[in-house]
Amino acid sequence: MIPDSQTWQNSILALFQPKKEAMIVVIDPDNLLLDETLLAEIQNSSYDILKLEDEVAFRNRFERNYRSRWDSGEPRHVVIIVHTHERERHIPYDLLQKGKRIEVGVSQLFPNLNALVIKELDHAYYQDLYAAHQSLVTKHEMQRGERQTVEFILRVVFGIEPVGALNPTRLAELLIDKHDRRRMIPQSVEQYLMETLAAKIAAVGMTPQYMLDAESFYTWLGQQWKMFVHAQVEQGGVQSVIQFDDPRLKPLLPHLFSDGKLQRVNAPMSIISSSSWMAAGLQFQDNSGKPVHEPNGERDGYNLQAQINRLLALDSDALPKGKTDIRDWLNLAEEWAEIVFRANSLPQEVYSRIQPAFFQARTLINKHFLQFVQARYSATDYYSDNLGPISLASVNAWLDQHVKPDERLVLICFDGLALDQWHLLKTFLQEQDKGLTFTEKQTFALAPSITPISRQALFSGRRPDSFADSWSKTDRDAERWLNFWVHREIPKQRIAYLPVKAGDSSMSSVVETIDSKNKRLGILVNLFDDALHAIKGMPLEADKRVLYSTLNGHLSNSYIVDLLRRLLEGGYRVFLSSDHGNTCGKGTGVLPPKAFIETYARRVAIFDQVSLAQEFAQKNQGIYFRTKSLPTAVHPVYTAGIELFASKDAIEISHGGLSIEELVVPFIEVNRS
Repeated sequence: MIPDSQTWQNSILALFQPKKEAMIVVIDPDNLLLDETLLAEIQNSSYDILKLEDEVAFRNRFERNYRSRWDSGEPRHVVIIVHTHERERHIPYDLLQKGKRIEVGVSQLFPNLNALVIKELDHAYYQDLYAAHQSLVTKHEMQRGERQTVEFILRVVFGIEPVGALNPTRLAELLIDKHDRRRMIPQSVEQYLMETLAAKIAAVGMTPQYMLDAESFYTWLGQQWKMFVHAQVEQGGVQSVIQFDDPRLKPLLPHLFSDGKLQRVNAPMSIISSSSWMAAGLQFQDNSGKPVHEPNGERDGYNLQAQINRLLALDSDALPKGKTDIRDWLNLAEEWAEIVFRANSLPQEVYSRIQPAFFQARTLINKHFLQFVQARYSATDYYSDNLGPISLASVNAWLDQHVKPDERLVLICFDGLALDQWHLLKTFLQEQDKGLTFTEKQTFALAPSITPISRQALFSGRRPDSFADSWSKTDRDAERWLNFWVHREIPKQRIAYLPVKAGDSSMSSVVETIDSKNKRLGILVNLFDDALHAIKGMPLEADKRVLYSTLNGHLSNSYIVDLLRRLLEGGYRVFLSSDHGNTCGKGTGVLPPKAFIETYARRVAIFDQVSLAQEFAQKNQGIYFRTKSLPTAVHPVYTAGIELFASKDAIEISHGGLSIEELVVPFIEVNRS
């Protein structure tokens, strides 16, 4: 049995101590080691991770990076993960003989529960289940039956009592997890709710159909939110059956409003004095009940101020703290991007009023985000779920799984498109073509978020350590894109890569490719990156306002709508993303000696030796941080806060750093309704 410990992850990590084996082979048939905490902690404890999936690719990397170095006496520690029960058939003999073998699975982790049910339960729920299960072990209670396990999960994980009155708030939380976070709920649990608890669900005004139909559930939840808000304003109003101020439910709501799943409700400004957490779901009125709306954008200013205040509240649970679900930060990045977009789109007078709080919120978010990056970002090298690609390096693999070989696929990289500027682009596209619809996701850029590393990872579908010979170059994207799809058995002549100028009305190369038998098309559009690097000399307080004005002009003179129209009419599934975001910063006057610093990426300097990087970081209050996915000769030092490696007090919009606006980028599928 796996040793007892405070968390289920620690009980597995204990198997890796003391650290004395050069190689550990982990048999993981239930995919427990896909958990972000385990992935990050294993790497943070100086183990490398290899997955044994494609044996040829594995063998090449293993022999090059490990066996040859062991033979020369260099100590390297590696964990090899095999997600299969059939270890004798899938694991090479030499690995079985020379490595320590560990087997982990839900049967060892939860021996008193039905393994088939537990395997279908999302790992995010394991901690609550693990703590409760330990009490079963202590009391020598056995609950291995399927129905008993289902009832146990409902009680200890979701707070839903199979016997007694149903708590609709807990059920709503479960449904948000299922429909929005896409967390896996065992089919037996869903069936139990829809059949055994159907009468109790109906008694609180819900329907078992909400388990299957997200749209009907969110329509109902929006009605409940409206009732809840009105009850706060009007004494004696009809009460919602959902307790939206529940501590477990509150953190889930803002993302639903920013994502459009729930509609914001009109309310007076007075409600915010005592309920700032509600701001994300409100549009404000004055005391007479009229919308706070003036020609100069006052209403938007009030709404944004309330949302920012929610983030700044000292007791706020709006911010993920440190070691947390990797998706929580992507959701917060989306909410923050909407705030950045709306703030920079306000009239100057209104913007000036909210600007200090806006900057304060950014500082707070980036402080917590940096803690997350240092503790958990390395998990993006291997983490995967069913929500979308977790990083740019996994975009191609995700597309390969979700686009059929006989379908046409195009991936458009808008160089330098930050998540907040996606809102600007989306607004423009919808104004020009109301038939366009978007499936919106977010993903992590590669750190450091410089073009040669992050964009090359996007088009190659590989981690940077696999292109160590070209990590500083920007001219290999076409080759990388071709190689990825050729290895997926797409004929070479059916693959193309095109740099496209947004101001080219003819788009002759695109038209020619569409008219051919092309199946996989990569496109690079430089409009956003060119614009942001041309903006200089504005005051720091202006943030991205000048950039937005410039971008609006460029978009108006572009043919991006025509590009998307041609691709959709040509039968392509159209996806767009970016290689990095951007942020406004201020120069420190420090210019790194003998370091690689991209011409326009002023937020990071890269050294070829760890000693030089650490010395420079210590001397200049920089941040030395690297993941194991980087080539061995790449040692980044990042600026702190919003500082730039640039002339003293120079103000620029740049990238390369570890802020949330630089490191989270859009991943969008474009459709036509």
